[in-house]
Amino acid sequence: MRVMILLGCPEPPVLIPSCISLINMLKEKGCEVVISANPAALKLIESADPEKYYLKEVGAQSIDGGLKNKFPVDLIIGMAHNDAAVNYIITYKSVYDAKTVAMVFGKNINNELIEDLMDEEIPCQTAKAFHNPTPVIVKLKKIVEEYV
Repeated sequence: MRVMILLGCPEPPVLIPSCISLINMLKEKGCEVVISANPAALKLIESADPEKYYLKEVGAQSIDGGLKNKFPVDLIIGMAHNDAAVNYIITYKSVYDAKTVAMVFGKNINNELIEDLMDEEIPCQTAKAFHNPTPVIVKLKKIVEEYV
């Protein structure tokens, strides 16, 4: 199964460790993983794993590049804390025509983000988290168990 992870702005500290944990969960399930992310998020992920322990055999591309260079994916997991990330998730679902699920997180959960995703038939998990990645990781485990 090929799974694409979408990451937007890396402002929340939980984003990068949650992504690395998700990569690990997916690889343990035998998935091929591709990351489409904001350029700053890609740099942070690369910096967090300089020896490529988690990133070995993981594809990476800019979030805009992923819209230009489409390839088959089975599942898209988008991580969102703002409206821009939600818009990317919705756009990727439309372009790739793949099963898509969202992990919505932040200091406070914005119900409008969830409504926008649900309007596009994108199921969501939510976690109130900004500094501590544990609530996000717990919900990502649920996503992996249900969709992978």
